[in-house]
Amino acid sequence: MVLLTLLVFSSSFAAGWPQAAATDLRGQVIDENDQPVPRAEIIFTLDSGVSRTVYTDAAGRFDFPGVTSLQVQMTISKPGYFRIADRKVELTPGSNELSLILNHETEIKEQLEVQSSPVQIDPDTTSHQESLVQHEILNTPVASSHDLQQNLRAIPQVVADSRGNLHVAGARQGQTEVLLDGFEVNDPATGAYTVHVNVDSVRAVTIETGGYGAQYAHAGAGILALDTQSGDDRVRFGITNFIPALDFQEGTHFGNWYPRVTFSGPLEKGKIWFSDALTIEHTFRRVSELPGGQNIDEQWSGDNLIRVQANLSPQNILQGSFLYNELSDPALGLGPLSPLSTTTNNQSRRYFVSVKDQIWVRQTLFDVGAALDTGHDNENPLGTAPYMVTPSAISGNYFQALSQQSRRLQFLGNMTTRPLGWKGAHTISAGWIAAGIDFSQQAARSAINFYSAFTNTSGIQVEPPPHSTLTDVATFTGASALQVANTQVGGYAQDLWRPIKPVVFSIGVRADWDRLIHKQVVEPRIAMNWVPLDDGRMKFTLAWGEHYQPLILALLAQGSDQQRVDQFYVPPPPPPPPQQPNPNTPAIASGAPRVTTFITPLNGLEEPRTYNATAEWDERFFTDTFVGASFLLRESRDGFAWESEFAPSQPAVTLLLQNNRNDRYIAGEAWVRHAFGEKAQIEVDYTRSRASANEVLDPTLTQLILAPQQPGPLLWDAPNRFVSSGWSPIPIWGLLASGFAEFRSGFPFSVVNEQQQLAEPPNDRRFPTYFSLNLGLEKRFQFRGHEWAVRLTAVNVTGHNNPDSVVNDVNAPNFLAMSGGQHRAVSVRLRLVTEK
Repeated sequence: MVLLTLLVFSSSFAAGWPQAAATDLRGQVIDENDQPVPRAEIIFTLDSGVSRTVYTDAAGRFDFPGVTSLQVQMTISKPGYFRIADRKVELTPGSNELSLILNHETEIKEQLEVQSSPVQIDPDTTSHQESLVQHEILNTPVASSHDLQQNLRAIPQVVADSRGNLHVAGARQGQTEVLLDGFEVNDPATGAYTVHVNVDSVRAVTIETGGYGAQYAHAGAGILALDTQSGDDRVRFGITNFIPALDFQEGTHFGNWYPRVTFSGPLEKGKIWFSDALTIEHTFRRVSELPGGQNIDEQWSGDNLIRVQANLSPQNILQGSFLYNELSDPALGLGPLSPLSTTTNNQSRRYFVSVKDQIWVRQTLFDVGAALDTGHDNENPLGTAPYMVTPSAISGNYFQALSQQSRRLQFLGNMTTRPLGWKGAHTISAGWIAAGIDFSQQAARSAINFYSAFTNTSGIQVEPPPHSTLTDVATFTGASALQVANTQVGGYAQDLWRPIKPVVFSIGVRADWDRLIHKQVVEPRIAMNWVPLDDGRMKFTLAWGEHYQPLILALLAQGSDQQRVDQFYVPPPPPPPPQQPNPNTPAIASGAPRVTTFITPLNGLEEPRTYNATAEWDERFFTDTFVGASFLLRESRDGFAWESEFAPSQPAVTLLLQNNRNDRYIAGEAWVRHAFGEKAQIEVDYTRSRASANEVLDPTLTQLILAPQQPGPLLWDAPNRFVSSGWSPIPIWGLLASGFAEFRSGFPFSVVNEQQQLAEPPNDRRFPTYFSLNLGLEKRFQFRGHEWAVRLTAVNVTGHNNPDSVVNDVNAPNFLAMSGGQHRAVSVRLRLVTEK
């Protein structure tokens, strides 16, 4: 229920003054757990019909002086919260203070609880933001509704590459800061987004890709923030997809099963609350391109997030959380080109624990917190048979066993003041962060045997060995255990300044330092909003900022790993016809072996940085139609890349980690979003972009590319991308129809030869154009006093061929053969919507 409290502090007036002339209104917006709700939109409508819009500050406070009416109507909204609509308030002459409670959206449908629009035009927000609130996450029909990363693909600036890795605004993994309830949860070793949480526990996901403030320490390209539920005074229970499925392909199997459970409520009403969100995932995957009996991958995984909030006093809120992730995949890597024997048994787990204390001193907010994040990952081959690679296939058992551990211990503190008066209004914020990170690895590697295709006397290429000829044997020498550690320290100060009503400046600076490179980076950031109209329906934004990019320990660790030794061979001379080659004929070594060494010269490296420039226009037409366009230019400088003066005849190759990589992402985006009442909306977005680099190659010890660095598009470059999603009730059996469509350019890939050398410029070819259309129908029904919802989703309705694997060896007999990708499919989701 929405609570509205009116407190009258003063009602004294000088005799003869008009009563309305001395009426002031101020107050605070809080949520159901007494936490302030910042940037909530409040529209006041006076008796005269004149409207004015104000926004709450960081402490949830608002101020409306000089009210010219003793009766006003208020509408309060924020994405992800139920809206208070057209609430009448009687004022008294003098000072009036309101306390407003804005409830988070939940699946509990009560009278007067109306969903807010997912978009608002906030005059004080200078960043380019795109978000998904809870009802959007639930309503968008994605291929796997249990996987939050599938939902993130509905955000226009988020692209999933051919391996499923997410890239925000054309950036590399690790250049986006991922936050879980305010704490960084990027993988400590790789910087990637690998953490999993229960989809039903996520209140909102927000992406910021330009113009964001100095409070973000490691956001070279953007921020991905997850906000999860913390419970309230009502006991809530939800369950989704609890009925196991069977799969009858190639016999009877336990099929895909993704049960999710959420449970929350009070430990002490009005003071202490908890929430628990559990996910169990069983994925049954069949690779149709492989032979029966060797084409099944059954993966088990799970996650559990526990959150507790205690209001120690009205000015002191303590929060804590614990997240556990676990994965077991006995056939990791199974694919059209990777048969069962070449996969690995992968076992991984991750622990994340955090605590945060928020304290209000008068109207200044302080928060301090700490978090520990640890990860363990083990991969083991399925046997010891020789690992053999041909131009179009691999066989044998995988050559590498890995055991990796990573850890991050982080501390943070922030302070935000109320608006201060001096030549306008100033909101000052400042803070600091410190983190200790370490990564360790142990590896055991056997040989990799490379073969070429053999052409018989009929002119037909056949594979694999013994019909092929040996071309290269790669072995590994040196110590295989390594450890890398780093310490990061940073701080910032920022001022949100409104010198005059239509103009807002955000001016900030932060400084960061890390122990490995021993150099400090100072990063200024500035942004400006112009709201030309009094009704706040239009906003123009300009922003520029320098951003520090944190060091990726897994990349630096390659300089402490083993050496690779490649012994190349020349094919034996062919026998005279009509004789066939003898597979037992020994291969002939082609000169001395080549030794490849990775070196990380820490003393000579600089801190990588990015420079982001943004321009944006937003406008609201009528009540619920939003249109806009934005431009983003991001230039990453002094990026790390492995470089060498490679020549085929060299007996030794040294790859040095250098600061010569410059990435460039330029994008223009236009969008339209419209809400058709409370339960229907549509969004259409088009992005024209280019993601490129002057050095695109990323050689590793196990996947060596024998070529000098060259420019080209990045692997996730999608020059044209169209995304649309929406849902609406339809007058048939009370159904809710939903849809999600994505159309984009195909991703680039490189062509190599059997000597592991580039045969063409890097990333010069592309997969076919990608198109996918998902349609869903949801029906709600009552059963045993509960409301349930069942949704049937048709995935890739058109059956468009969207391959994600390609034979890119120019010497392969099936060169450019493509496979994989999401085929046409049907999924069912059953969930409990409300309890009694």
